[in-house]
Amino acid sequence: MQETIVCVGAGGAGLSNIVGILRDLGFKNIIGIDEQASQITQQLQNKGIQIFAHWMYQIKANDCVIYSSATEQSVEVQQAKKLKAEQHTPLLIWDYFEFLGEMSKYFKTIAFTGTNGKSSSSAIGIFVARELLQDFGIGIVGALVPDFWGKSYVIAGERGLWDEKLHDLHNIFTYIFTWKKLNYSLIKKYYFLLEACEYQRHFLTLDLDAAIITSLELEHTDYFKDWQDYESAFLELIEKVKHNVYVLPNLNSPTILQHPKTLNVQMQTFDFHYLRGTYQQQNASLVYGLLNELTSGEKQTAIKKLIEQFRGLRRRMEQLTTTEKGAVMFSDYGHVASSLKGGLQALKEKFPDKKLVCIFQPHQMHRILQGRDAFPTALKGYDESYIYQIYAAREDFDSFAETLQNHLHTPEKITNIDELGALFAEHCGSSYLPNFDAVKKVIKQADENTVIVVYSAGDIDYLLRQYLQLL
Repeated sequence: MQETIVCVGAGGAGLSNIVGILRDLGFKNIIGIDEQASQITQQLQNKGIQIFAHWMYQIKANDCVIYSSATEQSVEVQQAKKLKAEQHTPLLIWDYFEFLGEMSKYFKTIAFTGTNGKSSSSAIGIFVARELLQDFGIGIVGALVPDFWGKSYVIAGERGLWDEKLHDLHNIFTYIFTWKKLNYSLIKKYYFLLEACEYQRHFLTLDLDAAIITSLELEHTDYFKDWQDYESAFLELIEKVKHNVYVLPNLNSPTILQHPKTLNVQMQTFDFHYLRGTYQQQNASLVYGLLNELTSGEKQTAIKKLIEQFRGLRRRMEQLTTTEKGAVMFSDYGHVASSLKGGLQALKEKFPDKKLVCIFQPHQMHRILQGRDAFPTALKGYDESYIYQIYAAREDFDSFAETLQNHLHTPEKITNIDELGALFAEHCGSSYLPNFDAVKKVIKQADENTVIVVYSAGDIDYLLRQYLQLL
């Protein structure tokens, strides 16, 4: 094919998966565009993919453009939209979630979603499915997975030689990009399993055959107005699913539990070879219920054995190292109160006689407001707890400061994000760590009787790995 597949924002976690999948399926006409070089863009270059800075590539009329939502205002995306509007060219343009939706039209697509546990459940599900489902095609997770060779995606047959299945997958994507003839027996032949995000109702772009909902509690309150709004997004999703939606009986939504498409899955017990608590037992039980249905109940023993062999995924209660003084260190992506509480339960089971230390980097200011009552309770169970400087991400401090000040009941005006972090730490009964040097001091003081877990969806994880020489 002559068309160039232009991926704008190729250094992002989501879009880099698409680039990697296409490259592994034999597409050589791919270029990536990103604002700055990173570890991800370097990995793509190592695969032979050209990476351009913005303004360095001119969009052409027969290009196919896939872009991350963060790059919608970039010159390349705006060029593509203008070219499409003015010339009515066959140029194809998708944002990342729209492209996942386009992919899902050609696969038996299964989404793993929910407030907590979607990365873990999707990783386990893909790990088992690629071994037991004859028509497994593609899996995408929102985290790096050791069992996927350190990647966050996996395709059928990639461990062996080029085979008929990979040829079929290549043909499906060729059709998506060119509309050239496709053998219609390939449509909905292969499975596509993916982690699906509820934020801004992105998961509604998917053409779903089945879904797992892991857990529900109000989240993304910078978008969802209240619990009813949040729950309604999942109800919309269920209406779109063709077959079953798998849930546990303890799901926090009677409306969803009583929905005709809902299948209640019974809890199972799994002997994991790594640290996981109740939440992971729940995630694994959902995967077991799904795969048991997909294999018509014929592979129950194999499903359970594979689930127990799964080695976990990066930043999901991942054991990083043991320090020189003997302290054991973990990193976790948790950023809501229930994640901190679940992690505590898992650590207590594994290390009943150890001192448990929590370093928490809040992710976005609205979650401090949302969890102002829940976070103190969750942190109280740790022997020591620390709050690291808030990772505000897409939020503006000035627009949140007054609201947070009122809810955290302080008479003094909050003038910067460090003051807000210190106030939140005081509210939680924790100590405030204003910079990474303060984090290093906590780590250096910990001895062999201590376990430290760092919770963050922000930047402290990267700094931590640098400091521990794990990069």
